[in-house]
Amino acid sequence: MKSVREEAKIILVEDEDSNRETMARALRKTGYHVKDFSRSAEALDYLRKGENVFLVITDLIMPDMDGMDLLREIKKYNASIAVLMITGHARIESAVEAMKKGAEDYLQKPIDLFELRKRVGAIVEKKLLERKVEELKERLGEFTFENIIGKSTPMRDVFRQIKMVAPTRSSVLIIGESGTGKELIANAIHENSPRRGERFLALNCAAIPLEILESELFGHEKGSFTGAIGRKIGKFELTDRGTLFLDEVDSLPMEIQVKLLRALEEKEFMRVGGAETIKIDTRIIAATKIDLERMVADGTFREDLYYRLKVVTIKIPPLRERKEDIPLLVNHFLKKFSEENTRSEIVKVSSDVMLALMEHEWEGNVRELKNLIESLVVMTDKHEIGFEDLPEDYRRKGIKELEEMRMTKTIREVEKEAILKAVEKAGGNRTRAAEMLGMGLRTLYRKLREYEKEGRS
Repeated sequence: MKSVREEAKIILVEDEDSNRETMARALRKTGYHVKDFSRSAEALDYLRKGENVFLVITDLIMPDMDGMDLLREIKKYNASIAVLMITGHARIESAVEAMKKGAEDYLQKPIDLFELRKRVGAIVEKKLLERKVEELKERLGEFTFENIIGKSTPMRDVFRQIKMVAPTRSSVLIIGESGTGKELIANAIHENSPRRGERFLALNCAAIPLEILESELFGHEKGSFTGAIGRKIGKFELTDRGTLFLDEVDSLPMEIQVKLLRALEEKEFMRVGGAETIKIDTRIIAATKIDLERMVADGTFREDLYYRLKVVTIKIPPLRERKEDIPLLVNHFLKKFSEENTRSEIVKVSSDVMLALMEHEWEGNVRELKNLIESLVVMTDKHEIGFEDLPEDYRRKGIKELEEMRMTKTIREVEKEAILKAVEKAGGNRTRAAEMLGMGLRTLYRKLREYEKEGRS
């Protein structure tokens, strides 16, 4: 597992060369990643490049920009970065003032290296804990089990499998078309497992250039290849005690398949260019839209790795095979995007729009539906989206009947056709028909009674 000190990146700002070199050497010997500067402006330039800095140690008195100004700029850039102020005895009041303005701690000159390491250790531990808490909050906010929408029989089977496999240590292979929500399922497994407080990281194996894929997975040592200017910690090591999600695992080249298999079997690996064996306890959840069994037969995917990954297999149904979930998904996305775009009231869709969405084939699955609903909400200034608001493809594909109805019949006749067709599609289940149409159950009953009266008259 990567140590706290390896994960922390520290900036040291001190214009006195001997002091700066002594402090930097002491911290590096302890295992910290330290970048030192003699001028505040240089440190700020480095920080603004987007480096993942945990802590800035700065002298209060600097020639180009004093420590208080530097503190102000750091907090303006990223309030979560900790600042440790170095000050002379005569400047204690200024150091206390710096703490009031956001500095984490201060240290007096002459510097006691033991005290320096102790204070830095305490700050880094605290900041790492804060970041892990924030990461967990973000994951829980976006990927709770309840946010996987569906009540169809195929999705109930998926939920049952998640509940059974989540508490275990087993590897999981998720199979599903693009856009079916494979990463969402992987997150649900992680969040319902004993690893929920640790990291969940996702890596799309097809999106990473082959020449850096091994480094992304396993990390590398400084100088191990051209451009390796420092040590890099890979996803495998970062998710020690957590979960690593490998999407499109079918695209892994054979040489990386070998190393992945060894890591899974031995629970250890070496960084690229490294000589040290690193022990890890990482749970792997892999996903694919390709038939891996056929790849094994073709010799393009290792059979032993295939069986190691598919200890448990979860197949996610495409949206066209669980169409009764479409009204739930539509209403969920309508609410989500109405709130995100600060609409005064939640946008709805008309009955014939809902029926048209039910008729669509959804080659892009839930992702396609989500993107369509977001676009409709953003681009309408109405409370209800009508059939004419749908993009041409969604009016044309599989819904010609509805289009003809709109042109030849009254709106009331179209509504009646849509309601009766929905009841028929729902097998007479009026609750389900109401959900399909996006209307209240009482409204549906009232309209059906009206149609019955018309039929008797």
